[in-house]
Amino acid sequence: MGSMESRILEIIEKHKSRDSKILPILHGVQDEFGYIPEKAIKLIARELRMKPGEIYDTASFYSFFRFEPPGKHIVRVCDCMVCHIKGASEIIHRIEKEFNIHMGETTKDGKFTFETVEGLGHCDESPVMMIDDKIYGNLDPMKAMKILRGYEQ
Repeated sequence: MGSMESRILEIIEKHKSRDSKILPILHGVQDEFGYIPEKAIKLIARELRMKPGEIYDTASFYSFFRFEPPGKHIVRVCDCMVCHIKGASEIIHRIEKEFNIHMGETTKDGKFTFETVEGLGHCDESPVMMIDDKIYGNLDPMKAMKILRGYEQ
């Protein structure tokens, strides 16, 4: 039994007795590995006596679960109404063009996973983006790209 498998089984066991156990198990797996590996879906299904498709359907309903390993840096661009009005869509367009990627994807080199979010709680500095746990505000496409280039090393 590999360490990934044993860790997944520990997470399942921890939450197995709860009524609504699937979401806490999925959160636990993603917290541990950064995403939900296919192996985890199969193990969860086996242990809960469900079909893998049922586990996948539940997980894929929620946008915060990932099925691929995330990039080294998670970049979240706020696209709430305030940020959108102040230019977030131009920043998103520039990121997608410069990195040849769509929001929700990870760059081929594995350096960045890009996501849009609805609100980071910094409307007074909009538009904003968060890289890992650091907030950057008052952005325009050029400023956003300069900041991202600093993370490429």
